[in-house]
Amino acid sequence: MNYYYDITLNFDLEHIYEFYEWETSDFLVSVKKIPLFRVSFETVQDFLNYHIVMSPDFVQEIAHKTLVHDSSEELYASFLMSDTKNSFGVLLNSDGVVLSISKVLIYDDNNINEYMYTLKEENFVYEICEPREKRMGLRQENRLKNFIRLELNTLYEEKNMNKLKYLYYEWFQKEEEFLDVMYYEMLEELMKPMSDVLEKIYYLIRLSYHQV
Repeated sequence: MNYYYDITLNFDLEHIYEFYEWETSDFLVSVKKIPLFRVSFETVQDFLNYHIVMSPDFVQEIAHKTLVHDSSEELYASFLMSDTKNSFGVLLNSDGVVLSISKVLIYDDNNINEYMYTLKEENFVYEICEPREKRMGLRQENRLKNFIRLELNTLYEEKNMNKLKYLYYEWFQKEEEFLDVMYYEMLEELMKPMSDVLEKIYYLIRLSYHQV
């Protein structure tokens, strides 16, 4: 069996995050040694786009083979996989269910992908289940938009015309007198890609609470 050494993985159970989205509160694991496999492009796409269950034989093959630097942590069954272009870590439970997938740092990604050319491609046996939920935008962007959306919903329910008018003007540089028009127009803007205006609205809302 082939191994990779000294790598940090983010086995967050909610989403697959790019390394630049990682946060200190995530399940970050400093790995000392972990099994490594070369797979096909199709296998990589299956793992990234669907929930997967691995075969029992494979689970037994890699069980307890991953070593971590912190002795208080244990990864029952985990491994790295790559198609020479995309590499990531996979965490399984004892039934072979993929619990989490971790992207890797650029340095490790380059090293792993280069090393893959020396390995034979493995044919994994696995079951494809339901599709993974697609994330729209980066983690931090979604958090910012949700904060604004929550504020707009609250102001709309309270019929707080003054604050809605203020935010609307700062957003569109025009005035509006109708509550519903302001509310739904701003909600519609939240569906668009991130912008400097959205950041400004976010900080204006936060500032308004500091001034209370």
